[in-house]
Amino acid sequence: MAGPAVDATQKALYYFGPGLLTQQYWDASVKDKKGKAVGGLLGRLQSAPGAWRTSESDPHVAGRALDIILFAKEPTEKGYADRIVQIFLAQRAKMNFISVIYNGWEWNGAGARFPHVDEAHKTHIHIEWGKGGVTTATFASDLEDALAQEFTSGNIATGDYATA
Repeated sequence: MAGPAVDATQKALYYFGPGLLTQQYWDASVKDKKGKAVGGLLGRLQSAPGAWRTSESDPHVAGRALDIILFAKEPTEKGYADRIVQIFLAQRAKMNFISVIYNGWEWNGAGARFPHVDEAHKTHIHIEWGKGGVTTATFASDLEDALAQEFTSGNIATGDYATA
């Protein structure tokens, strides 16, 4: 079960973020019960651990992390992801997360940026809370307002904001 911070962030993104986040995407690596890759549709907002995650130390298993699937190789999706990362960074004091990872970079709770090298986080934003921070969602309305302002229809701003 996801913590209140994860739930609030997921709901804010679903209702106030780019409409693409309400859709599914095709993942060729989805496996059947026998472990054979068969492909399948998955949601773009993923808080629950998948079958491949079993470690108690995994923040998804512990309910402390959310993945937002937006592919950096797709310009429109990367533009959305860059804008979402900037909103998270602007809200970091209220959201009280411990890290945000996307497209080769990681930002800590203080907003400091440093390289994060792995292929997985080029397909999605990962936001994670510590044990204490995940228990509150008092930031929800501020996050909703920021997302609504950024993604209001007609606001077509794009750019590589996450690397600025």
